[in-house]
Amino acid sequence: MNIKEQTRRLWKTCFDDDDRFVDLYFSRRYREEINQVIEKDGMVVSALQAIPYPMTFCGETVPMSYISGACTLPGYRGHGLMRDLLARTHRAMYEDGVLMATLIPAEEWLKNYYALSGYAVCFRYALKVINSCEQPVDNFRNDLDIRNIDLSTPVDNSLFSFFSEQMSRRSCCVQHDRDDLNLVLADLQLSGGSLWVARKCGKLVGMFFCVPKGEILSVKEMLLSDGLDASDSLTYILHSQGIHQAECIVPSCNASEELGMARLVNVAECLRLFAASQYGWELDIDIQVEGDDAIPENNGYYSLHGGELFRRFREGVSYIRMNIHEVTAWVMERLHPYMSLMLD
Repeated sequence: MNIKEQTRRLWKTCFDDDDRFVDLYFSRRYREEINQVIEKDGMVVSALQAIPYPMTFCGETVPMSYISGACTLPGYRGHGLMRDLLARTHRAMYEDGVLMATLIPAEEWLKNYYALSGYAVCFRYALKVINSCEQPVDNFRNDLDIRNIDLSTPVDNSLFSFFSEQMSRRSCCVQHDRDDLNLVLADLQLSGGSLWVARKCGKLVGMFFCVPKGEILSVKEMLLSDGLDASDSLTYILHSQGIHQAECIVPSCNASEELGMARLVNVAECLRLFAASQYGWELDIDIQVEGDDAIPENNGYYSLHGGELFRRFREGVSYIRMNIHEVTAWVMERLHPYMSLMLD
């Protein structure tokens, strides 16, 4: 049995995922070069995949890796294997020029576990509830043409262009390339979901990624052109689905629902970009980063002044001491990062 087959078997042992999703993941997402494993007794006992994504960050688009499928065979847990595997993966990311790692904990207790490897909860979202009205919706009254897209065909140029443009407008957000969007749609289809688009006078103005959950329509993502009110489109979609309420996952500076975690992989480059983005906001701080055993290059002294980063020790300066978890939280809480449509 090769590494891929062993990794798949380990996944099936550790996660309660539908066979169709596992088939999709290992046929279209898994690649040997993103897979990290630990072998014991002649078999794979711990594994994860570090999936590369672009991410908007402080005015730039930077390389990020998303940790997926992190698991250890039950009989080998409690011996630090995953901590070691994460450390090895973070080291490889640093050497490959990746600036940040992200993940979505499968269970609440894992937030504290991943914090030990430097991760901080920072990806949050808000829920917006929309109720359909009692009267039927006239789809043409407001010049909106709302249609359900066939998920079995690859996304066309106009849809991807609109999707990419709207996603990139978010200043600190995980992005999806075309192949990944097609994979998202395949997963959406497996979940019984649907993709709806709204056009006004022939121009694409909205996209809605929807999954019915009982008596509620869960809107996993909605992308809107400036000035478009989501209520009109969603009311029509709700009526077409025979559902009366939609719960929409949306970005918000005041978001309280926790989702994902991040870890700075290249602290110097992240702080350089962060400092430049804060120019004119009188950011003036001196930090000592310590305790990053996986990437010791991150440890040291950092001064952020006047939109620039200076990395040197200065006599007489009072440095704020932070570990990698704390410096990640300090940076990211000021940027309100967002992620959506991840295969979690």
